[in-house]
Amino acid sequence: MRFIVVRHAESQGNRDGIIQGQLDSPVTADGHRQIAALMATLKDCAFSHIVSSPAGRAMTTAQALAAHCHCTVSSDDRLCEQHFGCYQGQPYHQVFSCDPDGVKRIFTGVPTVAAPQGESAMQVVQRLLSFFGEYALGESATVGVVTHSHALQSLIWHLQGANPREETGKYGHLNCGYSIIDATDGELALQHWGIATHLRALRQSPI
Repeated sequence: MRFIVVRHAESQGNRDGIIQGQLDSPVTADGHRQIAALMATLKDCAFSHIVSSPAGRAMTTAQALAAHCHCTVSSDDRLCEQHFGCYQGQPYHQVFSCDPDGVKRIFTGVPTVAAPQGESAMQVVQRLLSFFGEYALGESATVGVVTHSHALQSLIWHLQGANPREETGKYGHLNCGYSIIDATDGELALQHWGIATHLRALRQSPI
């Protein structure tokens, strides 16, 4: 089985520098252009199904891709973004100014660090592995998966060896960038990560 794992299109929260986590905001006009570029590059992928985080920005991306590829789409809570606790809904710059060292450790992806009332990257990995482990037992197919920045980079960190001294942020994806993961006998193997050549001509938000 093959998974094409996509970060959702740019949202208004991304554009405005808001810590969204498991909150939401609509896809921007640039985000819709990113979706169009993604659909063009994945036009030959014969997806059997697409599974998305239930967040609106992810479902908007997934539904457009599913319509383009003529397949069904569903949602799964295990694909939600990392929960950033009491920081959710606040501007990055405001949170960073209050606790620069602590906040930097969270958002660069120190694996064991969590925001107050939030979850760590390692906790995110566990729910993602539950999702992929369940789907990897299915028939041979290509499944599209739409998730979020920190969730996706945490998964790639795990598949690259889960070094506890390595920050997950080094595996960041642009909006509508994607990775390819194969599953054989229930084991996941990363083939490519952070693919974004289709986005070169488009504006991207830094977060």
